[in-house]
Amino acid sequence: MARRFPSICVVLLAILCGSHALTAAEPGLKIGMVQSMFRDVQPSLVQALSRPFRTLIEKQTGLTGDVEIHADAFALAKNIHDEKLHIGVFHGYEYAWVHKQNPEFIPLALAMPQGRTLQAYVVVHKDCTMKGLRELEGECLTIPRGTKGHCIAYIDKSRATLPATCARTSTKKGLTSEEALNAVANGESEATLVDAAAYAGYLNLQPGGAKQLRVMCKSELFPATVVVYRKGSIDERTIEQLRTGLTTAHKTAQYRPLMMIWNLKGFEEVPTDYSEDLDAILASYPIPKTTAVIGTVKTEK
Repeated sequence: MARRFPSICVVLLAILCGSHALTAAEPGLKIGMVQSMFRDVQPSLVQALSRPFRTLIEKQTGLTGDVEIHADAFALAKNIHDEKLHIGVFHGYEYAWVHKQNPEFIPLALAMPQGRTLQAYVVVHKDCTMKGLRELEGECLTIPRGTKGHCIAYIDKSRATLPATCARTSTKKGLTSEEALNAVANGESEATLVDAAAYAGYLNLQPGGAKQLRVMCKSELFPATVVVYRKGSIDERTIEQLRTGLTTAHKTAQYRPLMMIWNLKGFEEVPTDYSEDLDAILASYPIPKTTAVIGTVKTEK
């Protein structure tokens, strides 16, 4: 299977294609993303992925387009709050963290994965009798290359309540999700962590191997990745152009192949109950206590 770049990269492409005008005072569209969306991607490659987007916006709109990668969601939130960025792209659970103390952050559109479900699975062989992570002893949990942020959040949270010897990361590195699932099906690995979309894809592509697998445990449902702006930082005309460009991108022949490559179903309008999804995930994944700053509001250290 060909290597897939992080699905959220297509967010940048659609944003830059969909943007036609900012306020006269703004030189271009400044976009921020978090490093966790590029897990296992070399920094040099991350920057390389952003170059076509800058070129594209200049050719099609005459605006410059800059992409900045931030260490975490809180650094990104501060720059949006300080109006150093126009747009930010957050994992849904990260947006729940920063929105709680930055209510002026408005969701523009949601990036929906294939299957529409963001959930982490721990998969074992069908003959495995273990019922939970506590029974996984030692370095036996394979974490594939490019594992999604919500999967890492789930396993980190789970490990916090387990003995130090349980569900440790396997020494097998660099496997794709498909390779990791094959290893479990073949009895070469004890367990692997994958997201729901990867598992569903494996069921379709490898029905024989899929018969040898079962989901031992799973995470809560996570809210979708979201494109965000700060209220008042972009004029209303541009906001509507961005929203239209995002939510219609999957309907065009130009972007449909990209959606498939990056395992993204498309962008959608933000539903009225999205705030309920944010509240639900915040209850299970509270704001990290080690966070120093969210926007301009200090939290507990």
